Amino acid sequence: MAALLKATREAVAAAVATKFPLDELLGPELSRLISVSNSIVKRHGLLLERAIIEALEASGRFQVLHNPVIPITAASDSLVASNSPEALARIALRYDTPAVRSVTHDIVVIDLEAAWAGAYQIKRGGGDMGPRLRKPLERDLAAVRLLLRAYLRDQGFSAVDVVTTAAIDYLGSAGLPDHLTVSGSELDEHFGVPVVSTIEQMTDHLRAELHKAVPDLLRPLLAVLEMQAASKSPRQKAGTKEGAGEELVEPPDFLVGDPVDFPARPVGPGPRHTPHLLVVPRPPERPTSGPLF
Repeated sequence: MAALLKATREAVAAAVATKFPLDELLGPELSRLISVSNSIVKRHGLLLERAIIEALEASGRFQVLHNPVIPITAASDSLVASNSPEALARIALRYDTPAVRSVTHDIVVIDLEAAWAGAYQIKRGGGDMGPRLRKPLERDLAAVRLLLRAYLRDQGFSAVDVVTTAAIDYLGSAGLPDHLTVSGSELDEHFGVPVVSTIEQMTDHLRAELHKAVPDLLRPLLAVLEMQAASKSPRQKAGTKEGAGEELVEPPDFLVGDPVDFPARPVGPGPRHTPHLLVVPRPPERPTSGPLF
């Protein structure tokens, strides 16, 4: 735990020391405050991974592989594309064809006594991933499950017989389907050992370190806001004095009558009207014979 808490302090210090791009709209002071806070939120996701690994290893029950690269075959991808999750649950593949790509998993957790293993991607889950990120992740989780037993046997874990894959969605808002998700509140029950308490200790320590840094981040912003308020104050007082003796002007009639029901949508000019036919008088006919004058 000491190493994990040290990592939280280092995460905050690194975020505070980072020089972030300036947002012209926010200005340098507010821009820095927001950038540092966002950076620490992202680092919390990485620390979640460390906390989960530490809790699982401390239990004495599991072996944990960190960031293993798992080869994926064309057969696995083809089966995932053409079968339902229920059908895929009954299938396991061997590496009898060459791999066409690979997937780096955050962790693979192995329980040799139970002959079980699970491959997990860890997401903080503070917001919906959106289909652009979610769909590839769903495909990868399904493809890895088909090959996970064969992969682990190639790594020397021949006793593993039951496998699973999932995303650990700690805050629960990533938007992944239920059959591929383990939420933060389910971690203890899922693994059968205490995990959440380690994460909560890390999170509390990270929050405390952030709160220590906030005053130094706020001080420049508050100074700018005070200067702006002071520069506006004389003008506001002057405007009050100038307007003290002015006569109040009644609002125009169209503002004090019955309230107007404004349309919910913009109103156009309506259908085009056909113009009235204009009768153009014909010029008198010119005489065909006789004197002109």
